[in-house]
Amino acid sequence: MEELQKDGGQSPNCSDSELELMVVDEDGAEKFHNMDEGSNDSPIHVDEGQSSMDVDVKGKTSLADESCDDGANGKSSSEPCSNVPIDMSVESLEKFCKEASRSFFDEIGLISHQINSYNEFVSHGLQELFNSLGEIIVDPGYDPSKKVSGAWKHAIIKFGRVKLEKPVFLSGNDEVDIDLKPRHARLQNMTYASKIKVEVTIQVYSLEKSDKSKTGTDGFVQRRDFMNETHSIYIGRLPVMVKSDLCLLHKESDCLFDVGGYFLVKGMEKVFIAQEQRCLSRLWIVDRPCWTVSFMSEMKRRRIYIKLVESTKSEDFSRSKIISISFLYATMPIWLMFFALGISSDKEAFDVIDMHDCDASVINTISATIKESDELCEGFRKSDKARQYVDELVKKSRFPPAESFDDYINKFLFPDISGYRNKALFLGYMVKCLLMAFIGKRKCDNKDDFRNKRLDLAGELLGRELRAHIRHAERRMVKAIQRDLNSDRELQDLAHYIDASIVTNGLNRAFATGSWCHPYKRTERCSGIVATLRRTNPLQMMSDLRKTRQRVAYAGKAGDARYPNPSYWGKLCFMSTPDGENCGLVKNLAVTAIVSSRVVQPLIESFISCGMSKLNEIPTENIQRMDKIFLNGNWVGSCTDSASFVLRLRCMRRSSLIDPQVEIKRDKHQKEVRVFSDAGRLLRPLLVVENLNKIRKPKSRRYSFQELMQQEIIEFIGVEEEEDIQCAWGIRHLFGSKGEISSYTHCELDPSFLLGLSCGIIPFANHNFARRVLYQSEKHSQQAIGYSTTNPHIRVDTLSHQLYYPQRPLFKTVVADCLGRSDCTIGRRDDFSRPEYFNGQNAIVAVNVHQGFNQEDSLVMNRASLERGMFRTEHLRSYKADVENKDGTKRLKKEKIDFGKMESKRGCVDNLDDDGLPYVGASLQTNDIIIGKVSESGEDHSIKLKHTEKGMVQKVLLSANDEGKNFAVVTLRQVRTPCLGDKFSSMHGQKGVIGFLESQENFPFTHQGIVPDIVINPHAFPTRQTPGQLLEAALGKGIALGGTMRYATPFTTASVDVIAEQLHNLCISLHCRFGFSKWGAESVINGRTGERMQSLVFMGPTFYQRLIHMSEDKVKFRNTGPVHPLTRQPVADRKRFGGVKFGEMERDCLLAHGAAANLHERLFMLSDFSQLHICQTCERVANVIMRCVPGGKKIRGPYCGFCKSSENIVRINVPYGAKLLYQELFSMGICLKFETEVC
Repeated sequence: MEELQKDGGQSPNCSDSELELMVVDEDGAEKFHNMDEGSNDSPIHVDEGQSSMDVDVKGKTSLADESCDDGANGKSSSEPCSNVPIDMSVESLEKFCKEASRSFFDEIGLISHQINSYNEFVSHGLQELFNSLGEIIVDPGYDPSKKVSGAWKHAIIKFGRVKLEKPVFLSGNDEVDIDLKPRHARLQNMTYASKIKVEVTIQVYSLEKSDKSKTGTDGFVQRRDFMNETHSIYIGRLPVMVKSDLCLLHKESDCLFDVGGYFLVKGMEKVFIAQEQRCLSRLWIVDRPCWTVSFMSEMKRRRIYIKLVESTKSEDFSRSKIISISFLYATMPIWLMFFALGISSDKEAFDVIDMHDCDASVINTISATIKESDELCEGFRKSDKARQYVDELVKKSRFPPAESFDDYINKFLFPDISGYRNKALFLGYMVKCLLMAFIGKRKCDNKDDFRNKRLDLAGELLGRELRAHIRHAERRMVKAIQRDLNSDRELQDLAHYIDASIVTNGLNRAFATGSWCHPYKRTERCSGIVATLRRTNPLQMMSDLRKTRQRVAYAGKAGDARYPNPSYWGKLCFMSTPDGENCGLVKNLAVTAIVSSRVVQPLIESFISCGMSKLNEIPTENIQRMDKIFLNGNWVGSCTDSASFVLRLRCMRRSSLIDPQVEIKRDKHQKEVRVFSDAGRLLRPLLVVENLNKIRKPKSRRYSFQELMQQEIIEFIGVEEEEDIQCAWGIRHLFGSKGEISSYTHCELDPSFLLGLSCGIIPFANHNFARRVLYQSEKHSQQAIGYSTTNPHIRVDTLSHQLYYPQRPLFKTVVADCLGRSDCTIGRRDDFSRPEYFNGQNAIVAVNVHQGFNQEDSLVMNRASLERGMFRTEHLRSYKADVENKDGTKRLKKEKIDFGKMESKRGCVDNLDDDGLPYVGASLQTNDIIIGKVSESGEDHSIKLKHTEKGMVQKVLLSANDEGKNFAVVTLRQVRTPCLGDKFSSMHGQKGVIGFLESQENFPFTHQGIVPDIVINPHAFPTRQTPGQLLEAALGKGIALGGTMRYATPFTTASVDVIAEQLHNLCISLHCRFGFSKWGAESVINGRTGERMQSLVFMGPTFYQRLIHMSEDKVKFRNTGPVHPLTRQPVADRKRFGGVKFGEMERDCLLAHGAAANLHERLFMLSDFSQLHICQTCERVANVIMRCVPGGKKIRGPYCGFCKSSENIVRINVPYGAKLLYQELFSMGICLKFETEVC
């Protein structure tokens, strides 16, 4: 059979033993293909054949096998080796894509954006933060009552070089530093942090008048220095990200599943959620409430707004608009600002705007602007009159600057652009953008498009919060130094004035509460920036590390923010989003998406070498004929041929002459080239089609992703640059019908990489209803019980679950196959090397109705399978108690409480040792004492188990934190076998609870004796629209029988016909006389009667997950128990032995059944039964009081205070809540009357 190859030859990797399958395409034509690794049916066809990634052929080495040959261990060797070119066949290129993807995940990983952002902040951002603080000038208080001898003293403080030390314990002995590792911080409830030391220079001087005065009234001022010292000062502790360059576990790990990217604060694992923010390096054009173009900045004074507003002065132009600019809280016509910046004539200003092909409305607008300028400032074209007018207007504004005109223009008007002419040109460009949008030749900016967004990660967020706390410490320091400058005292050591606890405690408090500084508003704080890392399973942990979040004012004003935007393609998963109020606002990164770091390398010289001319070197009349070049939003130059400029610059990027994360966009319509090198942009790797012939396969090692980028085979493409390319859906779409390469510029590594991690591992995800895929990716996969960590002996989690026998699924997906660790040596070499993202077991599932016990999503499970250990889990819960052993407790006259054992009336203490802690292996039952605490007076402060808690003691930990508190942690273990009510789910969103546990002998069985483990109702599939589960079962059955087609990757899955054909061929090859149909249905025998069942039953292995929702944790029962002291109704908490709520809807059900007596008993007799005395004369409540009667005797009984009588009083039964309501109303002066009748 002829393959689709560029050279028409056959792949050297193909062998005679390859599987040859017949595929029927949509037109009915039969096509035959030699399959390298399997068969695959893509939903979008060029070749109409099957992908080579769908079959693992027996006798051939798999990808993992080849990658581990010759002891390479997954690391690229720098030794020269002979590389051989690969053939250009579809199979070889698809195999190369898979190996390149594996190298991407090996070298870059899934959380590189978190670690890279923190590393960049530590290496550059922290130093730049202190450099930006500038000089701190401390002036004296000038208090006459504290006048000292001599002149007033002044001080100047400067911050210098910053040094971060490695994390160590805060011990009293400074000679020996003990390394603080993450496991120590977890076990001791400490913060894993590093000391920040800064070189601080302080100068103290005075300004004295010399006797040698010059001419004039003032004498000569002479500066006298008293101190000029530099010290290295400790100013606080910065939390360290696990696995960053500052972490001690940078090159090692104590858990195979731990990839880092989180912080440890007070023993809790905290992670940053990437925040979507508006890009500040782009102009922002909006049409509401008026046409406006904005130059944004974090500083309010640097923001520039140019608007089209109604004319207020002009009377000649009816309803004409003028162009106004808002700068430093002053608003003026744009023409005045042009002339203030040095524009000499109206023609030059018009040339700066560069609006030649414009209609009458633009001409009218510009004319109205000129006339308005002339009316406001007559003769503004002469000399410096416009400059004087602008300066006066700015000085009269609400917050006038203290600088001169030149200084505040350079500082606040486009500070990154130098020169008045260049500033005027950029101002003209802003006016042009506004006018083009006004006449409909340019679109307004979409706030939901990711080209207009940036992601704030750990570096940006930490810098923002750290700056606020340093400013706070700085204000405290200035006040303390000022106090000493006003007196005759000598200044103390500078460390005395800087309070390091402000920075340390401030950061810890921000991490603990998740409340962070607002990016623009200093007085506001944002919530939801930091979240606690969830560790139910490794997939949930990875999902938390790859989340993004978009802040909206409130949920009802989100607008189109919840809808998927086309710019998400390949960067954000359009399925991994929670349902509910955060739907569409919280998203997950696609599996190959990375976030750019800031490019430190200067790029201007590279631009000049590619044909750019600097802006100040181009005459104004020539700028109109050239294409503009922008770097991070700043106009840096122009070029005559933008196509050749972009081509050369991209060649330099591919050749690693400039950073590969630089994004280059050519806008033909606007005649612009926009280059971005800032942080926070989303990028993804794509194949460069024109360089596929450069691929060389290393003989003794695997592919290196960095080498592939240096060879120009793969490059990173951003959101905006992706509009300039033509990207193929897959390798098979590159080739035409005759084997020639189509006109694509780039190609996807795999179509499933468009999805997130939790979606990419779902088999046949493209066959399922989208809502079910969302349920699996965001709910069930993160609630599935697996094996969360490989270091449970050095961890103490409050609640954790572990599956006894986790299994790999039978199927494969490309995402799961490429995520493997390069150093993994466990298990089969042709199977997953990262199986921890699958949390469940392979169960034999039959689609059948079983005696009505599996209706409405219920499951019938095989009791014998559960007894053999299927889905058996371990439930671990930790209990903590702490005692404070500081000396301050005695000073406050409080009793000292310590751990210890004493006979307790609260519970059993038989399993406690003398130290008050249980021994490992002790069996604790309900209401037992788990941790004994005794005070000096003998008072019992022990911790008791609730009535729903019991278990075996797994571990006992006694530790202390850095605040002097001793605490003990006891972990209980429970073995939980599935029981009625436990929740399970397949990987297709088909969730259900156990409705019945059936004995194995009563189940239907096949001729081979196979008995199902789970029976699911067939009505679950048509309404939920999840045929993917049926395809998984059919594929799994073929794999279990020895089939070689294993891939169930979304978008490139095999067709139903191919899966059915494999089953049919396997049945024939195994000589099964009593086989099953080609669709997977089998004839079964009724286990109860022994008769053959009339209908065929579909049965096959399916991957099922046990979720953390168990009936043992939710079951609620009670006969009698505690009641609320105020209402005397049962309390509402399960742990407090509360009652079951009987609400309005339950009441309506009993009324509908006519069970009024039952309802009366439930809501009255068994709840808050009470009695009330009513006076029939006045119909008011009579109180039971002690009163005197004639004769001096005192009796106690009901007495009406209104009638002053004890006659005609009856007793009625009422709920205590009604009695309480009467009493509360009576206290407010409202008296109720009760009509009573004798019954």
